[in-house]
Amino acid sequence: MNNIIDFICYSNGDSATGATLSMQSTADESYKLGYVYAGSGAVTIDEKEYRVYKGSSFLVFPYTSFSLSPNSDMRYKWIEVSGLAAAASASRIALCKSRPVVHDMGIEGFERYFELPDSSDESSLFFRRGGMLIILFSYYYEKYPGKSADGSGYVLKARSIIEERYTDHTFGVKEVAEQLKIDRSHLYRLFKDEMGVSVIDYICRRRILRAEMMLSNASLSVKDVAFSSGFSDQLYFSRMFKKLNGKTPTQFREALLGKNRVSASDTPTKP
Repeated sequence: MNNIIDFICYSNGDSATGATLSMQSTADESYKLGYVYAGSGAVTIDEKEYRVYKGSSFLVFPYTSFSLSPNSDMRYKWIEVSGLAAAASASRIALCKSRPVVHDMGIEGFERYFELPDSSDESSLFFRRGGMLIILFSYYYEKYPGKSADGSGYVLKARSIIEERYTDHTFGVKEVAEQLKIDRSHLYRLFKDEMGVSVIDYICRRRILRAEMMLSNASLSVKDVAFSSGFSDQLYFSRMFKKLNGKTPTQFREALLGKNRVSASDTPTKP
Protein backbone atom coordinates (compact mmCIF):
# COMPACT_ATOMS: atom_id res chain seq x y z
CA MET A 1 0.00 0.00 0.00
CA ASN A 2 1.54 3.29 -1.06
CA ASN A 3 1.59 6.17 1.36
CA ILE A 4 2.39 9.82 1.00
CA ILE A 5 5.86 9.56 2.52
CA ASP A 6 6.76 6.67 0.21
CA PHE A 7 6.84 3.95 2.85
CA ILE A 8 5.01 1.00 1.30
CA CYS A 9 3.79 -1.65 3.74
CA TYR A 10 3.05 -4.98 2.05
CA SER A 11 2.31 -6.99 5.17
CA ASN A 12 2.78 -7.19 8.90
CA GLY A 13 1.83 -9.83 11.42
CA ASP A 14 2.35 -11.84 14.56
CA SER A 15 3.21 -15.55 14.57
CA ALA A 16 1.16 -15.94 17.77
CA THR A 17 -2.02 -15.38 15.74
CA GLY A 18 -1.11 -18.22 13.36
CA ALA A 19 0.29 -15.94 10.67
CA THR A 20 3.82 -16.69 9.48
CA LEU A 21 6.29 -14.70 7.46
CA SER A 22 6.60 -16.24 4.00
CA MET A 23 9.84 -18.18 3.54
CA GLN A 24 11.11 -17.64 0.04
CA SER A 25 13.65 -16.05 -2.20
CA THR A 26 12.47 -12.45 -2.40
CA ALA A 27 11.70 -11.55 -5.99
CA ASP A 28 10.90 -7.93 -5.25
CA GLU A 29 12.47 -4.91 -3.65
CA SER A 30 10.89 -5.32 -0.23
CA TYR A 31 12.64 -5.33 3.14
CA LYS A 32 11.43 -7.78 5.80
CA LEU A 33 12.07 -6.74 9.39
CA GLY A 34 11.34 -9.26 12.14
CA TYR A 35 11.50 -9.11 15.93
CA VAL A 36 11.53 -12.15 18.25
CA TYR A 37 9.69 -11.43 21.50
CA ALA A 38 9.56 -14.94 22.94
CA GLY A 39 11.35 -18.26 22.56
CA SER A 40 14.12 -19.00 20.09
CA GLY A 41 14.91 -20.44 16.67
CA ALA A 42 16.99 -19.69 13.60
CA VAL A 43 16.81 -17.60 10.46
CA THR A 44 18.79 -18.46 7.33
CA ILE A 45 19.70 -15.50 5.12
CA ASP A 46 21.64 -16.04 1.90
CA GLU A 47 22.40 -19.61 3.04
CA LYS A 48 23.95 -18.48 6.34
CA GLU A 49 22.16 -19.51 9.54
CA TYR A 50 21.78 -17.15 12.50
CA ARG A 51 20.41 -18.11 15.93
CA VAL A 52 17.67 -15.81 17.20
CA TYR A 53 16.00 -15.55 20.58
CA LYS A 54 13.96 -13.12 22.68
CA GLY A 55 15.15 -9.60 21.84
CA SER A 56 16.65 -10.53 18.43
CA SER A 57 15.85 -8.60 15.25
CA PHE A 58 16.54 -9.64 11.67
CA LEU A 59 16.42 -7.64 8.46
CA VAL A 60 16.06 -9.39 5.10
CA PHE A 61 17.21 -7.19 2.22
CA PRO A 62 15.71 -7.06 -1.28
CA TYR A 63 16.37 -9.99 -3.60
CA THR A 64 17.71 -12.08 -0.72
CA SER A 65 16.87 -15.71 0.01
CA PHE A 66 15.76 -16.51 3.53
CA SER A 67 13.94 -19.07 5.65
CA LEU A 68 12.80 -19.37 9.25
CA SER A 69 13.22 -22.36 11.58
CA PRO A 70 11.31 -21.39 14.73
CA ASN A 71 11.19 -23.59 17.82
CA SER A 72 7.73 -24.34 19.16
CA ASP A 73 8.04 -21.55 21.72
CA MET A 74 9.26 -18.86 19.31
CA ARG A 75 7.00 -15.85 18.77
CA TYR A 76 7.85 -13.02 16.42
CA LYS A 77 6.34 -10.02 14.69
CA TRP A 78 7.29 -8.65 11.31
CA ILE A 79 6.71 -5.98 8.71
CA GLU A 80 7.43 -6.12 4.97
CA VAL A 81 8.10 -2.72 3.46
CA SER A 82 9.41 -1.00 0.35
CA GLY A 83 9.80 2.49 -1.09
CA LEU A 84 12.52 5.12 -0.97
CA ALA A 85 11.71 6.01 2.64
CA ALA A 86 12.13 2.34 3.58
CA ALA A 87 15.45 2.14 1.76
CA ALA A 88 16.62 5.39 3.37
CA SER A 89 15.69 4.13 6.83
CA ALA A 90 17.38 0.75 6.27
CA SER A 91 20.55 2.45 5.02
CA ARG A 92 20.91 4.43 8.24
CA ILE A 93 21.02 1.49 10.65
CA ALA A 94 23.76 -1.04 11.33
CA LEU A 95 21.74 -4.03 10.15
CA CYS A 96 23.12 -4.83 6.70
CA LYS A 97 23.60 -7.78 4.35
CA SER A 98 26.79 -8.77 6.21
CA ARG A 99 25.16 -8.27 9.63
CA PRO A 100 21.41 -8.90 9.25
CA VAL A 101 20.77 -9.93 12.87
CA VAL A 102 21.11 -8.04 16.18
CA HIS A 103 20.20 -9.41 19.57
CA ASP A 104 19.29 -6.79 22.16
CA MET A 105 16.95 -3.85 21.60
CA GLY A 106 16.71 -3.31 25.37
CA ILE A 107 13.13 -2.00 25.16
CA GLU A 108 10.47 -3.85 27.14
CA GLY A 109 7.45 -4.61 24.97
CA PHE A 110 9.24 -3.46 21.81
CA GLU A 111 7.01 -5.75 19.72
CA ARG A 112 4.17 -3.24 20.07
CA TYR A 113 5.91 -1.00 17.53
CA PHE A 114 5.21 -3.62 14.87
CA GLU A 115 1.45 -3.14 15.38
CA LEU A 116 0.50 -0.72 12.63
CA PRO A 117 -2.59 1.47 13.02
CA ASP A 118 -5.75 0.96 11.03
CA SER A 119 -8.31 3.44 9.75
CA SER A 120 -11.40 3.49 7.60
CA ASP A 121 -10.07 6.67 6.01
CA GLU A 122 -7.45 5.72 3.43
CA SER A 123 -5.75 9.12 3.34
CA SER A 124 -5.14 9.24 7.08
CA LEU A 125 -4.04 5.60 7.01
CA PHE A 126 -1.21 6.49 4.61
CA PHE A 127 0.12 9.07 7.06
CA ARG A 128 -0.34 6.97 10.19
CA ARG A 129 1.32 3.83 8.88
CA GLY A 130 4.15 5.73 7.26
CA GLY A 131 4.74 7.69 10.45
CA MET A 132 4.69 4.56 12.61
CA LEU A 133 7.17 2.81 10.33
CA ILE A 134 9.59 5.72 10.57
CA ILE A 135 9.22 5.67 14.36
CA LEU A 136 9.96 1.93 14.38
CA PHE A 137 13.14 2.35 12.33
CA SER A 138 14.17 5.34 14.48
CA TYR A 139 14.63 2.97 17.46
CA TYR A 140 17.01 0.83 15.41
CA TYR A 141 18.88 3.96 14.35
CA GLU A 142 19.17 5.03 18.00
CA LYS A 143 20.39 1.62 19.15
CA TYR A 144 22.30 0.48 16.06
CA PRO A 145 23.28 3.51 13.94
CA GLY A 146 25.04 2.84 10.67
CA LYS A 147 28.75 3.62 10.54
CA SER A 148 28.74 5.24 7.11
CA ALA A 149 26.02 6.39 4.78
CA ASP A 150 28.27 7.30 1.82
CA GLY A 151 27.58 4.17 -0.21
CA SER A 152 23.92 4.07 0.79
CA GLY A 153 23.58 7.71 -0.23
CA TYR A 154 24.67 6.90 -3.77
CA VAL A 155 22.34 3.91 -3.88
CA LEU A 156 19.37 5.96 -2.70
CA LYS A 157 20.09 8.66 -5.27
CA ALA A 158 20.47 6.00 -7.97
CA ARG A 159 17.11 4.48 -7.06
CA SER A 160 15.49 7.92 -7.13
CA ILE A 161 16.92 8.60 -10.59
CA ILE A 162 15.77 5.19 -11.80
CA GLU A 163 12.26 5.82 -10.45
CA GLU A 164 12.03 9.04 -12.41
CA ARG A 165 13.41 7.75 -15.71
CA TYR A 166 13.04 3.96 -16.03
CA THR A 167 10.13 4.17 -18.50
CA ASP A 168 12.47 5.82 -21.03
CA HIS A 169 13.80 2.95 -23.17
CA THR A 170 17.03 4.89 -23.86
CA PHE A 171 17.76 5.11 -20.13
CA GLY A 172 20.36 2.79 -18.59
CA VAL A 173 23.31 2.43 -16.24
CA LYS A 174 25.39 4.99 -18.14
CA GLU A 175 22.80 7.71 -17.50
CA VAL A 176 22.62 6.85 -13.79
CA ALA A 177 26.40 7.04 -13.38
CA GLU A 178 26.62 10.29 -15.34
CA GLN A 179 23.90 11.94 -13.27
CA LEU A 180 25.59 10.85 -10.04
CA LYS A 181 29.04 11.79 -11.39
CA ILE A 182 30.41 8.43 -10.26
CA ASP A 183 32.42 5.71 -12.00
CA ARG A 184 30.19 2.93 -13.36
CA SER A 185 32.21 0.13 -11.80
CA HIS A 186 32.14 1.86 -8.40
CA LEU A 187 28.38 2.35 -8.71
CA TYR A 188 28.02 -1.32 -9.63
CA ARG A 189 29.84 -2.44 -6.47
CA LEU A 190 27.90 -0.11 -4.16
CA PHE A 191 24.53 -0.99 -5.67
CA LYS A 192 25.13 -4.74 -5.82
CA ASP A 193 26.38 -4.81 -2.24
CA GLU A 194 23.32 -3.05 -0.83
CA MET A 195 20.54 -4.18 -3.17
CA GLY A 196 21.78 -7.65 -4.08
CA VAL A 197 21.38 -7.02 -7.82
CA SER A 198 23.17 -4.91 -10.40
CA VAL A 199 21.84 -1.53 -11.54
CA ILE A 200 20.77 -2.91 -14.92
CA ASP A 201 18.95 -5.82 -13.28
CA TYR A 202 17.22 -3.43 -10.91
CA ILE A 203 16.06 -1.24 -13.82
CA CYS A 204 14.76 -4.33 -15.60
CA ARG A 205 12.90 -5.52 -12.49
CA ARG A 206 11.38 -2.07 -12.01
CA ARG A 207 10.12 -2.11 -15.60
CA ILE A 208 8.71 -5.61 -15.16
CA LEU A 209 6.91 -4.50 -11.99
CA ARG A 210 5.20 -1.70 -13.92
CA ALA A 211 4.34 -4.16 -16.70
CA GLU A 212 2.70 -6.51 -14.19
CA MET A 213 0.37 -3.74 -13.07
CA MET A 214 -0.41 -2.64 -16.63
CA LEU A 215 -1.26 -6.18 -17.73
CA SER A 216 -4.34 -6.05 -15.51
CA ASN A 217 -5.79 -3.67 -18.11
CA ALA A 218 -7.14 -6.00 -20.82
CA SER A 219 -7.51 -3.13 -23.30
CA LEU A 220 -3.71 -2.68 -23.57
CA SER A 221 -1.76 -4.85 -25.97
CA VAL A 222 1.39 -6.60 -24.77
CA LYS A 223 3.35 -4.39 -27.17
CA ASP A 224 1.88 -1.24 -25.59
CA VAL A 225 2.69 -2.57 -22.11
CA ALA A 226 6.28 -3.31 -23.13
CA PHE A 227 6.89 0.15 -24.60
CA SER A 228 5.14 1.97 -21.73
CA SER A 229 7.29 0.07 -19.23
CA GLY A 230 10.56 1.13 -20.84
CA PHE A 231 11.29 -1.78 -23.21
CA SER A 232 11.99 -0.97 -26.85
CA ASP A 233 11.90 -4.62 -27.95
CA GLN A 234 8.76 -6.68 -27.32
CA LEU A 235 10.55 -10.01 -27.71
CA TYR A 236 13.20 -9.03 -25.17
CA PHE A 237 10.45 -7.85 -22.84
CA SER A 238 8.63 -11.18 -23.10
CA ARG A 239 11.86 -13.11 -22.53
CA MET A 240 12.78 -11.11 -19.41
CA PHE A 241 9.21 -11.24 -18.11
CA LYS A 242 9.15 -15.03 -18.31
CA LYS A 243 12.60 -15.28 -16.75
CA LEU A 244 11.45 -13.34 -13.68
CA ASN A 245 7.85 -14.58 -13.43
CA GLY A 246 7.92 -18.06 -14.94
CA LYS A 247 5.11 -17.00 -17.30
CA THR A 248 4.91 -15.05 -20.52
CA PRO A 249 3.10 -11.68 -20.32
CA THR A 250 0.06 -13.26 -22.00
CA GLN A 251 0.00 -16.19 -19.56
CA PHE A 252 0.43 -13.79 -16.63
CA ARG A 253 -2.50 -11.68 -17.86
CA GLU A 254 -4.74 -14.70 -18.38
CA ALA A 255 -4.01 -15.96 -14.86
CA LEU A 256 -4.54 -12.49 -13.37
CA LEU A 257 -7.80 -11.74 -15.17
CA GLY A 258 -9.08 -15.26 -14.52
CA LYS A 259 -8.43 -14.82 -10.79
CA ASN A 260 -10.20 -11.46 -10.82
CA ARG A 261 -13.22 -12.99 -12.56
CA VAL A 262 -13.43 -15.73 -9.94
CA SER A 263 -13.19 -13.17 -7.12
CA ALA A 264 -15.94 -11.09 -8.71
CA SER A 265 -18.20 -14.13 -9.07
CA ASP A 266 -17.73 -14.93 -5.37
CA THR A 267 -19.01 -11.50 -4.36
CA PRO A 268 -22.71 -11.69 -3.39
CA THR A 269 -24.98 -9.46 -5.42
CA LYS A 270 -27.48 -7.17 -3.84
CA PRO A 271 -31.13 -8.22 -4.22
